[in-house]
Amino acid sequence: MKVVALGQALIHGPVTWSAALRALCRDADAVVCNFEGCLPAAGAWPMKRKTLHAAHPEALAMLADLGVTHLALGNNHVWDFGHAGILATRAAIADAGFAVSGAGVDLAEAGRAGCRNGVAVLSVDLGPTPDWAMADAGPGVNALRLHRSLGLPAGDIDTLARLAEASGEAERQRRREAIGYDAATQGARFYGLPLEPRDRVEEIWTPDPQDMARILRDVAEAVQRAAVVLVCLHYHHWAPDWAAPPGWLAPLGAALLGAGAQGVVATGPPVAYPAEVRAGQILAPGMGNLVFHTARAARYRKLGIPIETGQAAIFEGGRWRVEAVDVVLPLSGQAPPRGI
Repeated sequence: MKVVALGQALIHGPVTWSAALRALCRDADAVVCNFEGCLPAAGAWPMKRKTLHAAHPEALAMLADLGVTHLALGNNHVWDFGHAGILATRAAIADAGFAVSGAGVDLAEAGRAGCRNGVAVLSVDLGPTPDWAMADAGPGVNALRLHRSLGLPAGDIDTLARLAEASGEAERQRRREAIGYDAATQGARFYGLPLEPRDRVEEIWTPDPQDMARILRDVAEAVQRAAVVLVCLHYHHWAPDWAAPPGWLAPLGAALLGAGAQGVVATGPPVAYPAEVRAGQILAPGMGNLVFHTARAARYRKLGIPIETGQAAIFEGGRWRVEAVDVVLPLSGQAPPRGI
């Protein structure tokens, strides 16, 4: 069996695939990528004012021409045009013959693995994601919420507690909890951010336990249905230094691999990070780009951010390997899509 996992595809114009990339995908049982965009129906209304990614109308045909078979939709751009955009995008992808996961009419559909040729792909959006865009009884993405707290020495926590009292924020929060606008909280907070005692200052990210339990069950179920299970993660809770993945990702990936997945591959950061390969499993914290038609290419380059980096994770002969791929970037002088 041969499985090829690629990075994120943000397609706003025609794409020409390199001969090397075509050869890499040839004869694969599954070729997987994150579809970073939306195919909204006519009249769908954008839900934000910037960084909108309505994909090129022929984007799916371009990916099919490469040999892509599975598309991950659990990301922050499938909901750019609201619930109508989510449903239209999922329908277009399914009608085009791809296996699809990560967004749907409800949480059951969004969380279900897309299966084909013995390969199951689960797609999970790690946010940040607005509540309305998370699938539940209605449409949305398959969300795994990450909760952030701030670790501080005890003296710093006491200082912030005094400031919250002096500013009126602490009393405002107590009143909201008493009325029932907000859930009751435990421990110290500063303007909504939980504070935890630590020896040094650090951000602490914790997966929501209910979301995590549900997704682990989904992985275990997929293991019963397929020979290879791949979990595609998409996240924007990046490390301050984009040259390295965030520290919270490795233990999360280890838990998913422990549930039986052969691979965990992540997208979101516009750069590629080294992958960890061991005992027939892979954890790739950043696959980088496959197609990255961004209007901000000049800004990225000025800051030294290597958006031209992308990679493929290849499962063949029961083993994983990683290869660099040619990233499709905007053509020089090409007018950027409006709104991004």
